[in-house]
Amino acid sequence: MVKNLFIFFFITINSLSSQDIPIEWLTKAEKSNFKETSRYEETIDYCIKLSKNSPFVRYTTFGKSGENRDLPLLIVSKDKFFDSKKARQTSKAIILIQNGIHAGEIEGKDASLMLLRDIVIAKKYPNMLDSLILLIIPIYNVDGHERFGKYNRINQNGPEEMGWRTNATNLNLNRDYMKADAPETKAFLKLFDSWLPDFFIDIHTTNGADYQYSLTYSIESQENVALPIRKWINEKFLYNVLDNLNQKGYPAAPYIWLKDNKDPSKGMYGGVSPPRLSNTYIPLQNRPALLIETHMLKDYKTRVSAVYQFLLSIFENINSNLSSLKLSVKLADEFTMNSLENPFPLRFETLSEPDTFFFLGYKSVVEKSEISGAEWVRWTDEPLNLNIPWYNRIKATSSISPPFAYIIPKQWQSAIEILKYHGIMVETLKEPIEAQVEYYKLTNPKWQERPYEGRHPVSYNTEKYSSFKKYPVGTYIIRLNQRTNRIIINLLEPEAPDALVAWGYFNSIFEQKEYAEDYVLEKLARDMLANDEKLKKEFYDKLSNDSTFASNPRARLNFFYQRSPYWDNQLNIYPIVRAVNEIKATTEIVK
Repeated sequence: MVKNLFIFFFITINSLSSQDIPIEWLTKAEKSNFKETSRYEETIDYCIKLSKNSPFVRYTTFGKSGENRDLPLLIVSKDKFFDSKKARQTSKAIILIQNGIHAGEIEGKDASLMLLRDIVIAKKYPNMLDSLILLIIPIYNVDGHERFGKYNRINQNGPEEMGWRTNATNLNLNRDYMKADAPETKAFLKLFDSWLPDFFIDIHTTNGADYQYSLTYSIESQENVALPIRKWINEKFLYNVLDNLNQKGYPAAPYIWLKDNKDPSKGMYGGVSPPRLSNTYIPLQNRPALLIETHMLKDYKTRVSAVYQFLLSIFENINSNLSSLKLSVKLADEFTMNSLENPFPLRFETLSEPDTFFFLGYKSVVEKSEISGAEWVRWTDEPLNLNIPWYNRIKATSSISPPFAYIIPKQWQSAIEILKYHGIMVETLKEPIEAQVEYYKLTNPKWQERPYEGRHPVSYNTEKYSSFKKYPVGTYIIRLNQRTNRIIINLLEPEAPDALVAWGYFNSIFEQKEYAEDYVLEKLARDMLANDEKLKKEFYDKLSNDSTFASNPRARLNFFYQRSPYWDNQLNIYPIVRAVNEIKATTEIVK
């Protein structure tokens, strides 16, 4: 009963804007009292209707899905700046709103369309577009959206039918931002590079525990983000928006990941996720990225209303802080191009010293299940408000010194295509060079047994070496003088969590292609032992100290093969090298 009163209270004081809207402008969600959400074609029709009835709105598409559906986009500009180049030349803030990357989590679509209608048709917020240009993706995962059904989200309270989590090839698009396997991802990256929005919003529905919040959020604002961006988030944006939401009756919490669902008092995790996710990838592009996660157990009307109010609060805040946002983005780009952090952090861990967070939860009962035989949680309607530990502080666990540039042999063109999707400038040599470089040997490779996002990720140890090498005409050069430097390093440094090599883009370097017969190695080993006392000592020491080696005849013979001039000296050598000095050579930009 208490929970129902809580929801009713919030809906009453924050009623949706449909009361004064003509019936022909109501969304399918509104017409059905939020029991239903529109299908793909219905959504496109509504978008086109907005475009035809407002001079401020243009409907377009930005690519095709795997099943050849158009990826829809609404461009909203009071000054009709529908071209990305013209829009970027203005002083306005460009905001990109992405809905339905997980197409069952679809309240962002309905909230975005309702708010846009209230701005441009109902004129409810007449000055909202004075300082803003909006890019709204109503449905990103369009193929998953049309895998429509009643049984797609077992944890979720409405709508009655919704889409599916993954795209048509069963890829989770919110794990694909770095490796860019999906056509939808490639289209998104091209859209992002064209417009370079100043602020990004990605809207989801969370799973997890039960609690009082209709909304949770995540926004990267620690040392994995350029300093000007994190200062703007912490000083101008986050607390003001949260306070505004709270005054509207929608208190929001940081993304809730409890250490123990059976006992919230043990606290919740924060920290940093890898950049394969939207809200951690976009900060590498030097833009603030807000992840909105509504609470799955709240009804659909409550969730849509909460997103509507969150978006409204964001727009109001950016209108008030336009110049500081634009300046922070400009400074972050300049800082990244000219004075990147050194050492540059690649991986982080969450520290054991927590902050304190006042958590609005519900009491639960833990019972022994006669079904599973384990303990299970049954949530009650009784509020549980308490201070809990919040483990959100981080420290870098792996860092590198950025090189002047990366050098990529021309045979690895497949990697170049991915770099270009990310907006990275690639050059090729028009004359041969000799360069002092650092290169990596990747040892002890191990592939994940089960596939993950269509690939078998590989882990390895890294060993760094220096060398002086020649590179021919056509070799690719990736200079670290770009605003995309953070992306470059995270794609090309093998220790980065979402490096291309870790995703399997260079698997062939780990494959041994030449072999030796045992009878040949037996003779080779005897000759080597007879002529090298140091090698002889190393071999017999290893026999004495390594029982696994001593009991493996093939390993004993390979000991000599690997130390002979016949061994493949390119095996396990990462082909992308680091230039330790500036490259002074004639180059041309790859189009």
